[in-house]
Amino acid sequence: MPLSLSSSLTSSLNALPHNLLVIDSYGFILFINDHWKELCHSYGFSPAHEWIGVHYLELFEKWIAIPVQLTALNESIQHILQGGVLVASSEFILHTPDKMGRVFRLDAFPLLSGQSAGLQTLALSMRDSGPGEIRQTDPVRGCHPMRPRPIPSSLVPICASCKSVRNSKEEWLSVERYLQFQLSLQFTHDICPDCIRQLYPKYAGALNR
Repeated sequence: MPLSLSSSLTSSLNALPHNLLVIDSYGFILFINDHWKELCHSYGFSPAHEWIGVHYLELFEKWIAIPVQLTALNESIQHILQGGVLVASSEFILHTPDKMGRVFRLDAFPLLSGQSAGLQTLALSMRDSGPGEIRQTDPVRGCHPMRPRPIPSSLVPICASCKSVRNSKEEWLSVERYLQFQLSLQFTHDICPDCIRQLYPKYAGALNR
């Protein structure tokens, strides 16, 4: 049975000064507030009511200009649903028919309403960061401090060709796996401004303004 939000909760969400939608634990859109509807109208997106009951990835597949940024968003959401973090943030360039090359920031967090349904829902809040360079920040912000393992003081052998790293067990690991082992880091996909310019020159202009 699909979840439903109480009228008092939806009234409260409409009163917030944020562009906000709510998804269930499977990713299906339950609610879109009035500010999000105004955003759709302002930027020439399809009407918000058409997306109720649709998976949020279907919505953002049509909006996000660069595919790897969609992957980063999905990974951020999954981190929350799997209990890894409480809050996740992502930045991306959106397809905007009326205002091209806009960078948007999306924050995702559990919606705790005091009802059983509230424990199974996430709120996604999105805002226009304006034309400009995507900040190279960690797209997933956890609520628990990391407990890093010490990095060996000796030199770290790295392959001059493929950049794999050799550990103390004589195993060759990718840089990502090596850092995961040494620092207990978790990675999520993102794309740097230089690669955006090289791989997606159509959207490079948004980084220069």
